[in-house]
Amino acid sequence: MSLNILKQICCATLIALVLSPSLSSARFQDGYGPREQRRFTHLSYPPARRDDQVDTYHGIEVPDPYRWLEDTQAKESQDWSMAEEDLTREFTSRVPANKAIHDRISQLVNYDLYSAPRLLNPPLIKRNGRYFFSKVAAGSSNPVLYVRESIGVAPRVVFDAEARYRDDKLNLVGFMPSPDGHFVACTLASDQSSWLQLRIVKVDDGSELPNALNGLHVAGGSISWSKDSKGFFYTAFDKPAEGTQQRATVKNPKIYYHTIGQAQANDGLIYTRPDKPAWLYTYLVTDDGRYLVVICAEGSSQQKQVFYKDLTAHNGELVSLVNEADADYTLLGSEGPVFWFYTDLHAPRGRIVAIDTTRPLPDHWIEVVPEGREAIAGRSSVGGNALGMFGNRFVLMYLRDGRPLLRVFDSKGHLQQEINLPAGGSIWGGLSGEQHDGEVFYQYLGLTDPSTIYWLDVAKGQNSVFIRSNAEFNPDNYVIDQVFYKSKDGTRVPMFVAHRKGLRLNGNNPAYMYGYGAFGWLSFVWYQPQIIAWLDMGGIYAQPSIRGGGEYGEAWHQAGMKLNKQNAIDDYVEAARWLIDNKYTSPAKLVANGGSASGALAGAAIEQHPELFGASVIDRPVLDLLRFDKFTAASYWKPEFGSPSNPEEFKALRAYSPYHNLERGRCYPPTLIMVGDKDQIAFPAHAYKFTAAMQTAQGCDNPVLLKIMHGAGHNFGATPQQNADNWTEELSFLVRVLRMEASGLLIKSAAR
Repeated sequence: MSLNILKQICCATLIALVLSPSLSSARFQDGYGPREQRRFTHLSYPPARRDDQVDTYHGIEVPDPYRWLEDTQAKESQDWSMAEEDLTREFTSRVPANKAIHDRISQLVNYDLYSAPRLLNPPLIKRNGRYFFSKVAAGSSNPVLYVRESIGVAPRVVFDAEARYRDDKLNLVGFMPSPDGHFVACTLASDQSSWLQLRIVKVDDGSELPNALNGLHVAGGSISWSKDSKGFFYTAFDKPAEGTQQRATVKNPKIYYHTIGQAQANDGLIYTRPDKPAWLYTYLVTDDGRYLVVICAEGSSQQKQVFYKDLTAHNGELVSLVNEADADYTLLGSEGPVFWFYTDLHAPRGRIVAIDTTRPLPDHWIEVVPEGREAIAGRSSVGGNALGMFGNRFVLMYLRDGRPLLRVFDSKGHLQQEINLPAGGSIWGGLSGEQHDGEVFYQYLGLTDPSTIYWLDVAKGQNSVFIRSNAEFNPDNYVIDQVFYKSKDGTRVPMFVAHRKGLRLNGNNPAYMYGYGAFGWLSFVWYQPQIIAWLDMGGIYAQPSIRGGGEYGEAWHQAGMKLNKQNAIDDYVEAARWLIDNKYTSPAKLVANGGSASGALAGAAIEQHPELFGASVIDRPVLDLLRFDKFTAASYWKPEFGSPSNPEEFKALRAYSPYHNLERGRCYPPTLIMVGDKDQIAFPAHAYKFTAAMQTAQGCDNPVLLKIMHGAGHNFGATPQQNADNWTEELSFLVRVLRMEASGLLIKSAAR
């Protein structure tokens, strides 16, 4: 994942599109002073045609005047977006601190990153005594796959996709070694695409087997090898027509078995459900190689069904093990016919149960690790799903008010060890190891920790650093606190707050507040170069752990999803009030930020309470919640956000969808919308439509600007330099609209 995955106008007369003339710097003369007194000279936005498109949902007419911007490749859309970008570039380039910001961020992005690629593989995978990991060298954006023959041996390159496929611009996004350690299945993407191809590489010499596999997608998850290393299971989707990949819906997943050395056309179809077109599959071959366990969910839903297939039986069929989609399930390990699962059935904070396939009914399940006071982080591999069975012990990540700790239990459920992790960050990409091997590897990310891979010996109880990434800053210069506040309905919500040591909390500090609150994912602070630069400029960074996340288990998740989304928005808004009331910042200096699934969170917050924010940055967002399911893999998100085709869920979506709740004539904070032009997760039309609508609705001279990140997918840039350029524009925008005197602070505080 990310990740680590979402949200919203009016109707009027048709006007002809006229491209903006050359931009005059005179338009950017603006005043300084208190928020109620300051004025920006009105910007001349590129004209955006308003159509009379109206859709009817459950008898309610909803205008969509900027539907034409959904065709992002049309000349009219491209001309409009280019003019918007010119306007933004001229606005931000006039900031005196621009070069100092760029220089500092360029330092902070320049480091070696030891990490898993985009598909959220574990950071290091051991197979038959060999250790596989990836590294992104300083100045590059492309992972290279390495292997160590043993812990003490220097690593060697196995596969460098950038060097091998320079002309095709292929990039490594995932890998999975075979059990015998002789092959690696490498998934590759071209030019930020979410559609993948797969190639099989020989570990000994780096050569490839023929017959690349196509039709894979990031929504389909990873692969699982058979125990004999002769092949693997994978998911393929209907591949869209050439040229339509960016917006085409992802559909019809099928599980196949591929035998290495054969053509993809000969792959065996293992499972498909035409009657369940929205199902997604995860699967795993058990450690003994006997069973394939398949877990099915309706899109992003955490209510799952479980099937298994006896691989030793000739033409064995999938057998139902859990036939009601009533809870979450994750396979941890097995011993003969007994499977161990994490589940939140009758335990919203999670527990571990043993299910015997010969007596599968819930009445016969054996509880091994009962539900505890803290939640097990079993929700997702983005800051969670750090659980498994290693060395015949259960290793589980728990959450104490959203702060992670590891607990090791023996096979009978007796606690053997507890490991506290640094505050604020989290494990990323899960745990890596084998069921009967006591070595466990995991990657920790934190605000001041770009990436550390740890090695845990569960038998000896030893936990140590395996390899660490280091960037150009001193972690000791920063403070990360956790505070608690009450939301609108009295719910106690935790929040991380970070700043440089010695900063005076006098109510005059600029503060940047990010929230997520979706999919049950854990909200944790991770290393972001632009945020370190922001702290160096005297800023504060705040991140509330709002409902919709997984900090307190499934109940916390459900309290902020679907029909309950307003709870998450209220949590975010009350975090803003707390920061203001406790003198961390003021309304004139507080920045609302959300991105991806939480773009709608920030958009709804500034629409419902514009008086609380001095600016907003909304990046890579989904903002039209009545059409989000029409693009890419977003139809799989309906279990989280709701479906516009459901009357009750439509009502909830319409109530907070940012694109649909702008009020013409109301004064909104200065707003920057950022979008990758190659984003296949949050389709760029969301940002385009919202920008055009907000510019039209804006009732004061506060700027509304669109930043197009060229070459970027669902990230901030295709290269570290593009990241630095885009983050510089973001911070320059904030320096200007918040009246920050940043250059001296930046240069002074950047010194170690």
